[in-house]
Amino acid sequence: MKSKNIIILIIIAFGLIAGGYFLFFNPTPVEQSSSTEKQLYSCGMHPEIISDEPGNCPICEMKLTPIKNGNKEERKILFYRSPMDPNIISDYPRKDEMGMDYIPVYSDETASEGVISIDPVVVQNMNVKTEPVMSKRLSNVIVTNGILTTNEIEDYIVTTRVNGWVNKLYINYIGQKVKSGDKLMEIYSPELVTAQQELLTALSYQTTTGNTDIKDILKSGDQLVKNSVRKLQLLEMSETDIQLLQSQKEVKTYITLYAPKSGTVISKNILEGQKVMPGMPLIQFSNLNSLWLTADIYEYELSKVIIGAQAEIRFNFLPGKIFNGKVDFIYPTLDAKTRTAKIRININNTNNLFKPSMLASVTIKGRDLGKTLVVPENAVIRSGRKDIVIISLGQGKFKPQNVTLGDYSDGYYQVLEGLSEGIKIVTSAQFLIDSESNLKAAVSQFTESRDNFNTKDNAENNKFSISTKETKTDEIHDHSKQESKKELSDSKNIVEPQSIVREGLIDLKALDINKDGKVFQDPMDWNVISDEAGRCPLCEMKLKEVTLDEAKKNLLENGFKAN
Repeated sequence: MKSKNIIILIIIAFGLIAGGYFLFFNPTPVEQSSSTEKQLYSCGMHPEIISDEPGNCPICEMKLTPIKNGNKEERKILFYRSPMDPNIISDYPRKDEMGMDYIPVYSDETASEGVISIDPVVVQNMNVKTEPVMSKRLSNVIVTNGILTTNEIEDYIVTTRVNGWVNKLYINYIGQKVKSGDKLMEIYSPELVTAQQELLTALSYQTTTGNTDIKDILKSGDQLVKNSVRKLQLLEMSETDIQLLQSQKEVKTYITLYAPKSGTVISKNILEGQKVMPGMPLIQFSNLNSLWLTADIYEYELSKVIIGAQAEIRFNFLPGKIFNGKVDFIYPTLDAKTRTAKIRININNTNNLFKPSMLASVTIKGRDLGKTLVVPENAVIRSGRKDIVIISLGQGKFKPQNVTLGDYSDGYYQVLEGLSEGIKIVTSAQFLIDSESNLKAAVSQFTESRDNFNTKDNAENNKFSISTKETKTDEIHDHSKQESKKELSDSKNIVEPQSIVREGLIDLKALDINKDGKVFQDPMDWNVISDEAGRCPLCEMKLKEVTLDEAKKNLLENGFKAN
């Protein structure tokens, strides 16, 4: 019995010794926390290349960048995006035509409201440039075109008050200069001959009744002469000719028209021997020493222009020469079709350098806005309903920001609301970033709906060492590359690239071949328009379906011509 107890005690002691050894002297280390995990490095162009040491990518020789440590939970992949064109996405890993791997976009990258996270490689490929919002002195500048016209105050037209025929014409050509009192033409008029004979008859009656003592008869004779003289005056017979008629008693068969003031003939509508009628415009004169320059100002620019505003004027026939002027008058009416008003600038032409109907480029210096917050014109995305700029948050993160814009001048918009000085904004590739923002929102909604029906993982996270690659992945990439080429080929077969880049005046109704009132338009290159779905031959973006009115509005707002 005692020996049995001794054996039990020995077994217990041995168990305690073994347990203590495994508890305190186990050579296997405890798994380290995530905070002490070894740093890994990856290639930005080839994410499958992963190394535990810094170095260069064996494929593209690009420097490996550290991989940020995240939590141990698997990150959810929303989709894969082309590194060269962020608008091209895929539901599975693949390569593009250049052999570059599509980059995964994770759900946690869009966690912050409105913030877009873009891989640094894509940011570099998109050539994103930024600059801070700043304050700048801004003054309104209106650039428009003008045309020289005659000074309406100096214009006059020669007409006649009698029926007759041109007996002698002293004005022979347009451009002929005349002085005040010069003869213009002689007109034969039976009506004038009759009026002269009436005056001679009145004079004879006055002489015959001059010896009577009856006052009424004397008075009637005087009144008859007076009325006859008045009639000749109304028929534009000169006082000299009337006096000669009264003294010499000889009837003239023609009337002479004289120039009322000096000027230059700018219009001639008469020839010798031609019949004339009362009120008929015969010759138009103008003093060309003073001209008017009229220019069109859009309705929204009227508040920027005041009378007396300085203007710089350039003419095509004198390149490099600038003439100064002032806004002399703003016309009170607006053209209902063009929505423009006219302004007038007086031009001194005493040296006869300028001629009516010459075209000019006019730059008007409008109201001074003082020092104000501004953003460059190319930093603004104008969608019609709202204006957007892209704020750069650093480390590949961007955020679209709605802004309220004021006046525009010299390549800058005045910022009334939405930004403060010093904030960095994107000045190039902002359209692609804005497209990326809309794209992520759409794909996220699509993925959430699809997950209700499909529980399959979006993609597998495979890690490769620098020295090895798995053959199976190469086969997937090759297959993806072939599919990518096929999709690109199919999209190009939809429309002919050379036929959808429109130039000049774009006739949208003619482009609507199927007459459904809609066309497909590139939201970046607005003049790329087709009646069928496809891609832009310039930037490979998918064409967006719009109505004809929307397409016309987009074209006009971006400097194209359409009807």
